[in-house]
This record gives sequence, structure tokens and C-alpha cells, in this order.
Amino acid sequence: MNRSRSIVCIAFALVSVLTACRQAVLSGPPELRLGRSECGECGMLISEDRCSSALLIDASGRREHVLYDDIGCMLDAERRGLDGAVVAERYVHDYGTRAWVEASAAHFVAADRDSLQTPMGSGLVAFASAGDAEASSRTHKGRVLNYTALAAYRRAWMEERFGKPGGGE
Repeated sequence: MNRSRSIVCIAFALVSVLTACRQAVLSGPPELRLGRSECGECGMLISEDRCSSALLIDASGRREHVLYDDIGCMLDAERRGLDGAVVAERYVHDYGTRAWVEASAAHFVAADRDSLQTPMGSGLVAFASAGDAEASSRTHKGRVLNYTALAAYRRAWMEERFGKPGGGE
């Protein structure tokens, strides 16, 4: 009886230790520390939250956030590839409220970079509200796009200016 009790206690202790060591799966938007967080694309310190964005990636079974100072930087990094990492979630800041918004639910404004200034000159901003995006697009003579259309827009814009990745024209 004493031996059975010892085995039960050891098993309970082992389960407790293993459960305590298991971490919750990382999800949701990151913590942005203005002036401290670095852009994963251009390396600049992020000093403006209204235009910042983030990817939550799964790299070899480990999840981590990658922050960007400009939505254009995030799109460019994802277009080139993320060294085998898989995107789990995408986040952008609402240009007006500065709140994190899932990119799939956001409304993006693409405007001339001189009309709508962003940290890296992409002219791309996001809004949670379609109405706010429409108003901004009228002010800046831009257009409203969803995330899929925005990625295609940015790809075409980059290829027009710099050619296709890998040197193909």
C-alpha cells in the first residue's frame, strides 16, 4: 500500500510539473514599445504607431511577433518570403484610433505618398471602419482596398519600380 501511494505521488508531481511548464500558444497582437521596437524589414525603431503593423509567425514550431513601422514594410517582407515561417495572424493599427485591428477585417487606404505620409513612404494606412477609410481616401485622393487587394497593389507597385524579385522583368 505504501508503494502504491508513492507511485501515485510521483505521478501526480510529474503531471503537475509538465502542466506548469507548458506555455499557452502565443496569439493576438503584440506589445509595441515606441522608440524601442524595431521594424523587422528596415531595422528602424518604430516611433509612429498609427502606421505600424505586425505578423505573428510560426517558425519551426515557435511563434513570435515581427513588428513593422509601415504597412508597406510588412507587405514587402511577406512578399519576399519569411525564411520558411508561416503567417498565423496579421495586425495593423487603425490610423485614427491607434487600436490594433486584424488585417483581414481592416479597410486600407492606398494613396500617393506625398498626400498620405507614412514612416517609409508607402502611403498605406488601415482603418477598422469602412466609413473612416472612405473619408480618408477622399481626403488623400486614394482608394480603399481589403488586405488581399492591398497585397496585390503593393506587389504591382514594387515590381513597376524595381522589377520582379529575382531579376525577372
